[in-house]
Amino acid sequence: MDYEPRIVKLETEMEHQKEAIALLRGDINRLDGKVESLRSGMLTLTRWVAGLSITNVTVIIALALKATGVF
Repeated sequence: MDYEPRIVKLETEMEHQKEAIALLRGDINRLDGKVESLRSGMLTLTRWVAGLSITNVTVIIALALKATGVF
């Protein structure tokens, strides 16, 4: 049985797979950068939401105390 054509076909396919893996690695590196950017943005938004929530709770408590005559 002649295995040479099959081996050549497999070698060619492996070269294509190596190229595809290299492209995927490049795409993954770009995605890592985008994820870090999103993470930074989410952290900023979380801080804003926490600050606004604390402010709202403080105002509600102050209005409730004022309504009851404490102030």
